[in-house]
Amino acid sequence: MSIIRTFLAVNLSVAVNRRVAEEVERHKANVGAGVKVAWVPPANFHLTLRFLGPVEEELIEAIAGRCRMRLAKHAPFELRARGFGVFPVADQPRVLWVGVDGGEPLAKLQRDVEGALVELGLPKEERPFHPHLTVGRVKEGAAVTWSSDAELGMSQVHEMVVYESKTTSKGSEYTARARVPLGK
Repeated sequence: MSIIRTFLAVNLSVAVNRRVAEEVERHKANVGAGVKVAWVPPANFHLTLRFLGPVEEELIEAIAGRCRMRLAKHAPFELRARGFGVFPVADQPRVLWVGVDGGEPLAKLQRDVEGALVELGLPKEERPFHPHLTVGRVKEGAAVTWSSDAELGMSQVHEMVVYESKTTSKGSEYTARARVPLGK
């Protein structure tokens, strides 16, 4: 029985990821003196709907199947990338992010994904859903300056992806294990 680190996500378009990467690059120098950040490569930008952590590999198909049933009723929709922020707070940052707004279609998608996972017996996520792209992880330093109202583009969402995540010495590597289209 193999255990894999898993999360469910949607991806933004290459054009939006490129624009996000350009804006992040422009702002890196403003983060703050003495702050060390592990920057996420643009190829790894994604909007996490639910992080599952370690799950049995045999469960991946059940997750994808249950999500296919739930997501068949969702039409493709648009996401807007805009603005910067930090988690949890600016004077004790751990994550630097770019905001993502998908309105009610995104909120419904996330709730249905959560419902599908609970139906499979996985524990409910207790933290509120805050749509974002993680662009950096603060490794060292206190307060940061990471703020912008920049509009970074619109992207169509047509599918959800079940990813496997492997941590390596060079960072995280993501492999799509299943793709779940929106709509029938």
